[in-house]
Amino acid sequence: MARLVDKIRRGDKVTIVNTSGKKITGRAVMKSSMKGCWVLNTGGRYGQPALACDINVVKVSKRRK
Repeated sequence: MARLVDKIRRGDKVTIVNTSGKKITGRAVMKSSMKGCWVLNTGGRYGQPALACDINVVKVSKRRK
């Protein structure tokens, strides 16, 4: 079965669930040094980072070309 993390590419919108159970959406910026994870920019004044791993990814929307 394919994992959602494997479908992420740079620029995609990714929705994750944080430790509090809240859904957060951000843009995939780069692969993390942790195997199978991506760094997300969830917005804010300075680009709040978040980590998308196999266990917390809910949805992946491909970027528009």
